[in-house]
Amino acid sequence: MTATPDAKTVEHAAAFERRLREWGADSTIRADTLARKDAGSVLASLHGTPPADDPTTGENLPARQADAGPHAANPACRAYRRLDQVGDTGERAWCADGLDAAAWLARIAWGYGSRWTDGPHSAADGTGVRVTGTVRFMYLAGNQNPNTLHVDDWWGITPTWIDYPVDDRLTVRDGRITGIRHRQADPWWIDPWLGVWDTDIGDRMNGRGRVGIPVKGEPDWGTLTGDGLTVIPPETRFMADENVDMSLWGSIPVRVGDGQSCQNPGYC
Repeated sequence: MTATPDAKTVEHAAAFERRLREWGADSTIRADTLARKDAGSVLASLHGTPPADDPTTGENLPARQADAGPHAANPACRAYRRLDQVGDTGERAWCADGLDAAAWLARIAWGYGSRWTDGPHSAADGTGVRVTGTVRFMYLAGNQNPNTLHVDDWWGITPTWIDYPVDDRLTVRDGRITGIRHRQADPWWIDPWLGVWDTDIGDRMNGRGRVGIPVKGEPDWGTLTGDGLTVIPPETRFMADENVDMSLWGSIPVRVGDGQSCQNPGYC
């Protein structure tokens, strides 16, 4: 009969989950701390970086799926080939040079990353370990849309922040993780090493948790480019949809009429 996990095993499971799910930019940064700052410094704070150290190293998990993880073939290439579009412009662009999934994401989006905001909490669960908590993901596609909201030298960026509940049951043997079962939705962007990356990320970020942030100066998105498949959420315009929180624009001067008056006297 397998014994109940001891305290060391329970702690190991929590540490593994932290390494598994934390990557990229710090998603705990608050939107209000970025408002009215220089565009360059704000973009630097939100800039995503690829997952670094593989948390599964040294564990005894089953072999990951061939399409899972940041170093698998990029999802745009796989999607074009599933659509039987081998040889067309999109397939050539995203398959020819062997880009992996992490390099694909760096080309299509500016900011991304996840952090635990509650937990990870771990406790013995029968012969396994249950890990619970909340992981927050941040995503900023960025684009060169000429219709991006801007007033004089104030420009809008609209990152998305989404909180995901985590409820996992881990099996551990001889001090190594041997299995993990998810009791909640587990999109790849909060599980980048074990998840299968796909092109759905933009669509899933387009409509909730978005915050309009005014920054000083026009953002420079570098060499970002769309893959032709992944939705690029539009940057905020004045008539923003109801899913975008525009409250941080309340103190920004907006000239009206003949330009001699403004929405917020004292700022003009």
